[in-house]
Amino acid sequence: MCRQAIATIMMPRGMRGAIAVLMASLLLAGCGFHMQGTSPLPEGVGKLHVSYHDNYRVGEPPLVDALKQRLRRQHLLGGTNAPARLTIKSLEEGERVVAVSPVGADAAVYEVVVQVVFDYSVNGKPVLKDEKLSTSRNYSVSDTQRLAQEEEKDNLLEQMQQELANLILTRIAIATEQTR
Repeated sequence: MCRQAIATIMMPRGMRGAIAVLMASLLLAGCGFHMQGTSPLPEGVGKLHVSYHDNYRVGEPPLVDALKQRLRRQHLLGGTNAPARLTIKSLEEGERVVAVSPVGADAAVYEVVVQVVFDYSVNGKPVLKDEKLSTSRNYSVSDTQRLAQEEEKDNLLEQMQQELANLILTRIAIATEQTR
């Protein structure tokens, strides 16, 4: 017992650091953590196609752009013939008044909500159907900042859609782990 303790203490610093890093990675892997860049797709599926259609919107929303950018960065973005498919069925934004200013009875705090509904399938088999994710934020507006309100709201909505992109890829990764 004493010899083991002495051997551990006398271990070179580099070796202790390597063991500490190894232990930390094992602990993180055990709790489901994955380094950014690891594939959320099942074994043998190399590409994911992202689709979104809205007849009333010009261009793609920041959510779809963020999803495609992240998949492209990982070399996972596929065309229409990709074996995995992510279909964004709806993307809704809402806003409501949370608090009213005591001076002038104008809205002082708003809550903004973004909700996405999507399907995810692999080789034609549904893995996630009508999956809903949402995020919300509050932002305040003072009487002197009324002109900047729309820009702040637009920036907030874009950040929220990027967060939803991360949540979608995380949800896909969790569903992939559960089917293994």
